[in-house]
Amino acid sequence: MREIRIMADVNADTTPEFVREENIAIMPQYYHFNDGVIYGDGNVLPIQIFFDRLAAGERAFSMGCNPDRVHGIMEQAALDGCDIIVYMASSDCSGSYNTVCMEAESLMEQYKDCRIHVVDSRLECAPIGLLVKQAVALKKAGKSFDEIVRITEELKSTANVFFLVDHLDYLVRGGRLSPISGAVGTVLNIKPILYFEEGKIVPFTKVRGRVAGKKTILEQLKKLDPKKTVCSVVHTVAEAEAKEFAAQIESELGLKVVSIDEVNPTIGAHAGHNAIGVAYCGTAGL
Repeated sequence: MREIRIMADVNADTTPEFVREENIAIMPQYYHFNDGVIYGDGNVLPIQIFFDRLAAGERAFSMGCNPDRVHGIMEQAALDGCDIIVYMASSDCSGSYNTVCMEAESLMEQYKDCRIHVVDSRLECAPIGLLVKQAVALKKAGKSFDEIVRITEELKSTANVFFLVDHLDYLVRGGRLSPISGAVGTVLNIKPILYFEEGKIVPFTKVRGRVAGKKTILEQLKKLDPKKTVCSVVHTVAEAEAKEFAAQIESELGLKVVSIDEVNPTIGAHAGHNAIGVAYCGTAGL
């Protein structure tokens, strides 16, 4: 049986430790400010400096995957005799999914024995990371390529994220949120709770203030089955608050929080600093 190599969009927000331990290949994306210096894939700006620059008024821009870099990452796995499953951010939010699909088709023409499946997660950030964790668990359990693809394609419908952001203008500028939706948070400390619907970021509801926002998220999480769901808390330079929220979720709801993930800059460029949310995903029942 051929080895299965799991790959993920950098926007999956998995921890570096998990990536190393499980040999996950990451599809890099890039970001820059108006000075034109391009960061990502080795040239990484420290996260605190990145968000400090945002808070100081600089605008950050994100860029998708480089086709040549994607080709090289997958070709190495093909040369190693691996089949490949890649988990990518929603095709409605990023063109990187299409880039990876095109490179996958090219490689399968060149390497006839190599199978590549690219998953359009219909999500961004931490929920993709949870899907990747399920894929890794299935691989360790000895599941086949087809079984991992089928189960995780089914599980993505159980995954989502509720999150609060303080700075909706970043989402609007980056095309992640419509100007009309973005306008609801500009007055009276009204903050929308955002989530994914049909592959796009949309407002779930509106609340007044951060405390009310987290309370509303907890109310939604109460609807999940703790025996069949895992969660992660996601944040942008709000680690202390994220840890407190994770502890609250576990103690009050009995949900398992498997990680606390800091949003990477390619998504942070759209979310801004001081965002916090909870991602969740059904489990494969292993």
